[in-house]
Amino acid sequence: MAKKILIIDDENDMRVYLSALFKKEGYETAVAENGAEGVKQARKFQPDLITLDLLMPKRSGVNTYHDLRTSAETTKIPIIILTGLAQQEDFFGEELGDLPRPEAIVDKPIERTSFLKKAKEIMGD
Repeated sequence: MAKKILIIDDENDMRVYLSALFKKEGYETAVAENGAEGVKQARKFQPDLITLDLLMPKRSGVNTYHDLRTSAETTKIPIIILTGLAQQEDFFGEELGDLPRPEAIVDKPIERTSFLKKAKEIMGD
C-alpha cells in the first residue's frame, strides 16, 4: 500500500506541484488549502507525512502545527514546514513551548531532488 502525504498550502500552484511530485514517486496525496481544513484532513486521512506552509490565511502554519502536535490523532505524524520566510526560526522559538520541532524546515522555492530525498528519509523510504 502506498504511503500517504497531506499537503497543506494556501497556494494552489504549490498544492498541484507537490501533489504531482509525490504521485510521480508512487505516493497517495491529499490536499488542504488552509490550516483548519488541514487539521480535519489529517485526522481523516492519517497520512505518513504532512507538508505544511507557514503563512496561510484563516489559520497560520504555526497554529496548525500546534493543533497537529497536541491532538492525540495526529501527534506522531511527521511534518515538513515549507516557507518562503528568511527568518522562519523566529516562528518556532518560544511559540512552540514544549512541542517537538518539525522534522524539517524547507525553504521555498523548494529544490526538488533534495526535498524528495528529505521526505523519503523522514518516512523511512
